[in-house]
Amino acid sequence: MRPNKLTPGYNIMWESSRMVLPEHKAVLRKHHNEQKKYDKPVLDEQQLVQLSEDISFAFHKQIGVKIRTYHPQQLIYYSGQIKKVNTDNGSIQIVNDEEVNWISFCDVLEVTFF
Repeated sequence: MRPNKLTPGYNIMWESSRMVLPEHKAVLRKHHNEQKKYDKPVLDEQQLVQLSEDISFAFHKQIGVKIRTYHPQQLIYYSGQIKKVNTDNGSIQIVNDEEVNWISFCDVLEVTFF
């Protein structure tokens, strides 16, 4: 059987179209990215205190951590050791074997030890 536009799994939107203008593609990509966005969870005061205590403990004891951070399209995980805590601009430096990352305090959602 030859697939057609009614066959499940085939792209009906582009079935009759032979080309897509760059302007249309940009609008479709923007729309798709907007659909993926989600709101940042609101942490209460107890959770914020617990996060700061966990970060401080991991920094002073040099324990490995896994930090879950917020990004509008996805959750991002960083793992390694906290090497620097900068209270002036509100960020922490996490270092592992491959890379060095600076993370903003306001983006941290969860800290777990390993």
